Amino acid sequence: MSDMKVVKGVEITPAKMIVNALPDMDHPAYDPLKAYAIGEFVTIDRINYQALVANTNRHPVTDMVTPAAWQNLGWVNKYRMFNKSVGNTWKIGTFTANPEVIDLTIRPGERINSIGLVGVFASSVRIIMTVPGVTDPVYDKTFAMSSKAGGSWYQYFFGQFVTKDNLAEFDLPPFNNADIRVIVSAPGSTAQVGMMVIGWAKTIGTAIYGTRLGRKSYSTIREEFDGSVTITKRGRRRFIDFSVVIPGDQISSMQRTLDALSDIPSLFVGASELDYTIIVGIYEDLDTGLPTYNRGEFTLKVRSLN
Repeated sequence: MSDMKVVKGVEITPAKMIVNALPDMDHPAYDPLKAYAIGEFVTIDRINYQALVANTNRHPVTDMVTPAAWQNLGWVNKYRMFNKSVGNTWKIGTFTANPEVIDLTIRPGERINSIGLVGVFASSVRIIMTVPGVTDPVYDKTFAMSSKAGGSWYQYFFGQFVTKDNLAEFDLPPFNNADIRVIVSAPGSTAQVGMMVIGWAKTIGTAIYGTRLGRKSYSTIREEFDGSVTITKRGRRRFIDFSVVIPGDQISSMQRTLDALSDIPSLFVGASELDYTIIVGIYEDLDTGLPTYNRGEFTLKVRSLN
């Protein structure tokens, strides 16, 4: 396949999100004087909450009375593509969405050379990189996320669309003062991004064709006494078991790189041209064999968090 790369993402704080038309709040601000009914929503510091009981003056963040008055629903739509955590829990199956386009500009404040987007629903993604004092962009590329299969006239008018869900690029110029604009376009539909990671890529070997892909559903199925079936829908996660080869003298460096990513959501890419080998998640297992003739092999098990 190609070089296996990992990217530890830059934390995207409000200070680094210099342009984004999406609102900071999905719901009204919390009002301590209001009587809230069960099911009402509020937003505090870019986190959404839902009332579990009727209450007044029970602050969603500081109230410690049992039973709890509010449920933490996680980050607002604007930041969901960068952070899905609710405490130590990650909300699987959530995403940032907006009618037709998501257009944002990030100033990471450090050198980066890579960007990855997963769980994308769009016809195209455009990435523009600019630096102060330079008139033209130092990087400006548009990537098609949807195209017609085949090359015949019939396929053009009646064929199905071939789509890509994920995108990873490693050729961004490594300026330390750049602004990165990302435009996710879905004309006539809703643009959607599950997660986006920007950072510095490191190579940890070469992914090979023993790599396995899959999805695990967490829905439950219960059979009733009369044979009927009750299905409770829940989220699902992608997984990739990367098979990787590496020079024997690089095994310690590879392990050190992965140790720094332990329990940290990161971008893992087996081959950028194969979008189904692009995943944002955590690695759950690393199995390394002893090298023979300076050739080592290892398996890296990665589970998605989007």
